Amino acid sequence: MTSISSYDHLHSTLATIRGGSHPPSVADTINSAYIKSAISYFNNLRVPAAVLMSIIMKEMFALQATPPSAMRAWDTENGIDKSKRWRTLRYTYLLLMVLAFSLETNTIFVATQVLTQLATAQRVAGRQEQMLNVGADSDMIGGLFSMRKEVTASMVDFLLKNFEFEYCTVRFHFVTGLLSFALAQALRVRYALRKYEALSMSGMCCLLTVASGMLTYTNANTITYGGYVNLMKRQFQLSINFLMTRAKSGPMSAVTFLFACLTIIYAIKGWISPEFAYFDSDWDDDRRALWRFR
Repeated sequence: MTSISSYDHLHSTLATIRGGSHPPSVADTINSAYIKSAISYFNNLRVPAAVLMSIIMKEMFALQATPPSAMRAWDTENGIDKSKRWRTLRYTYLLLMVLAFSLETNTIFVATQVLTQLATAQRVAGRQEQMLNVGADSDMIGGLFSMRKEVTASMVDFLLKNFEFEYCTVRFHFVTGLLSFALAQALRVRYALRKYEALSMSGMCCLLTVASGMLTYTNANTITYGGYVNLMKRQFQLSINFLMTRAKSGPMSAVTFLFACLTIIYAIKGWISPEFAYFDSDWDDDRRALWRFR
């Protein structure tokens, strides 16, 4: 009697979601269980991403502020205030924090959107026909809720078959944002303890150990895609396909692609020829003037 009541309850639930009264299949029943697991999975990523984003917002411009009075004289005496290398370190910290903030923000947004789709169990009309083939089935990209009538082996397989773009995006962006944050903090420790070279190097190496350890663990225990690099490749592939399939829907796909390209172009340009090289020449002039005075 209990099993029959449970079946009737599940039947009514699925019928309400799908707007029909036909009895659920085995695949429907299993996928319904995976929906709950998927909701927990995306929630478990969204919460730490939000916490990390709030920390980044607070500490993003920490190295751009004026140094404490106790360090100003030492910085001037040792040329830190006009050193190209130290200025590069401070700007690299800022850019890494901006990158981490952007990735974690997108993680929260995508996770929230897919949670809405999972909660309502509704298919976005017409999207399946618009998908391009990227070496996988068309309903694996873009959050289509056209669940296949087949039994999936696990919750991850369910996501790969129905929400691969969202699954791959939140995984890659969350891990990359965390790595960027760890690298930025390593640079911050090096700058904050710059007066004590051995201690600053020790703190920086400690954080770099954590970052490299996270990456090593990710590569050794990856569930899908075969490691961080392959995860990155797949995410780029899915993102390009996502934008291409929506090129005719409006200009925002082209605008997004344009800004992504400009981000990479200006990053490379700024790294090759930084625009603050004049600080080194000023420092050389000061040293020559001091030598002539002596």
